[in-house]
Amino acid sequence: MKIMTFNVRVDIPIVDENSWSNRMGKVAKVIHQENPMIIGLQEAKKVMISDLVCELPNYQWAGEPRRKDDECSPILYRSDMVELVETGTFWLSETPFVEGSISWDSSYPRICTWGEFSLTENPNKRFRVFNTHLDHMSEEARTHGVRLIWDIINQLNNKKPLPSMLMGDLNDYPDSETVQFCEKKMQLINAFSIMDHEEHVRKTFHDFEGGDEGEPIDYIFVSPDVKLVEAQIIRSMINGLYPSDHYPLTLMVEILK
Repeated sequence: MKIMTFNVRVDIPIVDENSWSNRMGKVAKVIHQENPMIIGLQEAKKVMISDLVCELPNYQWAGEPRRKDDECSPILYRSDMVELVETGTFWLSETPFVEGSISWDSSYPRICTWGEFSLTENPNKRFRVFNTHLDHMSEEARTHGVRLIWDIINQLNNKKPLPSMLMGDLNDYPDSETVQFCEKKMQLINAFSIMDHEEHVRKTFHDFEGGDEGEPIDYIFVSPDVKLVEAQIIRSMINGLYPSDHYPLTLMVEILK
């Protein structure tokens, strides 16, 4: 199955070619073309998600905003292919189940949404997906945030161990403490590890300017019981414009358990 992480850039009240009203159809078209089973979005307010699922009727979604009427880190899923068994959202703070809570000099409340899914054609095959958007200013918030996600993954696995996937905009480069923690401490496998092109052309944030030279800040990681098949950075333009200021990242996987 194919999974995707996609920072769709929050709807900012501006009138230009990069406003959400001009980009929404382009975001939907890229998703339709790639046809992922699971999508982790970042910077998506509820009205934006509603816009997308109207264009993409095969998808349903789960997630809560980081505070009232603010951004979500939702998980979209093909409801004809998977069933959502359980879901939750927690805050990346010292009080993770207090709505809107903030810690570690974070510039905004930050959240992680998770979902447990079963395959429609094989209900006994289950897995969990975690989708997050780490802070863009505070390194302390990023490192503590990813450690908290690890704690929650372990808590859920202690109840019922399942293959896991972590995706999102980590706002950090591959050699950062945050990404290294995912790979070395959490022992997750980075989607970029199977890409066949050079490391210096893996940029995912491009600020609507395009290009490929640079390092990523958007990632997908999987546990060792998930096989990585193919990873791609999707650099599609629609009618000469980019759907977002980030490229989506896709990963084809096989659940081994």
